[in-house]
Amino acid sequence: MRQYTFQIVNKKTSQVDHVRATAANPEIARNQIVLAHGLHHNVMGLFCNVNPPHHILGEIECTGFPLSDLAWLEKQAALIEV
Repeated sequence: MRQYTFQIVNKKTSQVDHVRATAANPEIARNQIVLAHGLHHNVMGLFCNVNPPHHILGEIECTGFPLSDLAWLEKQAALIEV
């Protein structure tokens, strides 16, 4: 498992924050962040672990997410991002 930090931007105020997720791969991490924050924030497409921020808006633990459900997770995240 690895930690992935994604930049999110508030849709109303354009405030930039960061959210971290621990997952097996970056796709699971990003889609879990979209499910948690996607209604009010735009989630950037690539993770930004090179220079991680000091302040994190939230942290999501998704280490137990089964890889067999990845297609379902991607579908749910796509519905939110429309």
